[in-house]
Amino acid sequence: MGPVGCDTGRAHGRLRCSVGGPAARWQRGAVQLIPSTGWEQIGDEIHVWHAALNREEKVLRQLESTLSPEEKARADRFHFVNDRNRFVAARALLRELLGGYLQQAPATLEFSYGKHGKPFLAGENVPGGLCFNLSHSAGLAVYAIARERNLGIDVEHVRPESAGEDIAQRYFSAREVSDLRTLPPEAKVDGFFHCWTRKEAYLKATGMGLQIPLDSFSVSLLPEKPAQFLGGVESRWHMAAFHPTEGYMAAVVYDGAPCSIKYLSVDSHEK
Repeated sequence: MGPVGCDTGRAHGRLRCSVGGPAARWQRGAVQLIPSTGWEQIGDEIHVWHAALNREEKVLRQLESTLSPEEKARADRFHFVNDRNRFVAARALLRELLGGYLQQAPATLEFSYGKHGKPFLAGENVPGGLCFNLSHSAGLAVYAIARERNLGIDVEHVRPESAGEDIAQRYFSAREVSDLRTLPPEAKVDGFFHCWTRKEAYLKATGMGLQIPLDSFSVSLLPEKPAQFLGGVESRWHMAAFHPTEGYMAAVVYDGAPCSIKYLSVDSHEK
């Protein structure tokens, strides 16, 4: 497990948070609308949440009721039911989190999208300065929330079959490929996903996506080295890596002054 915590201060939120535990403890239950981290308490921190997406049918119906018509239409375009349900859960939990910070009903929130698809709050919430980014892989979603920052976050389900050297040679920088080759066989998969999540988080933070070539900048990937940029980006960008739960790797990238990051878990025990 990576670092997972909870703000125990007095605040006005909607989602309960808890110190992390085995994934089975929070996989299928309902969202508990009880006090959590308050928007007024976020300060200069970045709050990083993780949440399971595999929910019971009755919970999914409750969550789906908060989505916009456009989000429901996107959900209906998924071919497989499981993929659809996970999209619904990821978007609805984003609404629950943002609604908690803003003290607004999740269904009332409005979103717009940048030129390359990055979502942001629209409508009356624009002046508030609340920024966010999200990512999901398999049955897990991660969310980054802060004030007045460009944020990017990525999570990946660690699968050895997806960590081929041919993929690294195609997308990683020469320095990253060289570092990956120095690792013993048993460490190469972790090294690959360290690199992949950090690069993806940066692309999402910039809002440019693959308009920025993946091999045009370098990140650390060696297990004994801290998560950091090694070249090719401006000094205003910073990163942190974390393990939200067993079998997953994630990274968050942000701009501005270096700051503390608080790791939180959506507590969704079954009632």
